[in-house]
Amino acid sequence: MGKLSRSFRREWPSLILAIVVLALGLNCLIAPRGLRDLLVLRRHRVHSERARQELRAEQAALEIEVRKLRSDDRYLQSLIRRELGFARQDELIYRFESELPAR
Repeated sequence: MGKLSRSFRREWPSLILAIVVLALGLNCLIAPRGLRDLLVLRRHRVHSERARQELRAEQAALEIEVRKLRSDDRYLQSLIRRELGFARQDELIYRFESELPAR
């Protein structure tokens, strides 16, 4: 019994340390604000970065279009003609009825 008691006293601090390390490891993995939440936040950050890049590209395209609308008269005329169906004074527009498919 004396040998067991001495051996147990020597191993007791190591056993306590192992239990504490195990408890802390489980806490990091499972608890809120742990490793799981960190991985979720990283995925969310990647998704947000992609969305931000897409929005920046869209913003740049819109800024170019605004610049064209403010300064490029030919672009503005072509847009008005295409979107609104307007024509110049000296132009004639021919519209043809589309043929309906035979039944």
